[in-house]
Amino acid sequence: MEAFLITAGHIDGHEAEALDPGRIEPETFGPASGPVDAGDLNFDAFDLDGDGTVDSRVVHSDDAVVIVSDFDRDGSADRLTMIESDGDYSAWECSRDDEGALVWQKIDAGAL
Repeated sequence: MEAFLITAGHIDGHEAEALDPGRIEPETFGPASGPVDAGDLNFDAFDLDGDGTVDSRVVHSDDAVVIVSDFDRDGSADRLTMIESDGDYSAWECSRDDEGALVWQKIDAGAL
């Protein structure tokens, strides 16, 4: 049996197309949105969790400012924070369900 590494964009030998964070629509983003491309963390990025490794960047979509974080550096976002122009915000964290499917869970939301 051939082994493989499961990353946010790779499940059961099939590549999932990652969502461009610049195209995220806060109203439609949800648990089944799939992998999100973390992009180039070597350019215009910062260390959000303070561990000394650059892991996050800010992306401007049509509908929101999106903070994309890739804490495990696999190329796919582990956490997203979206701030909409009206001040509404939501924070999402990525995990896998019991069947191995990628699921986004809302961990915080509100208004600024």
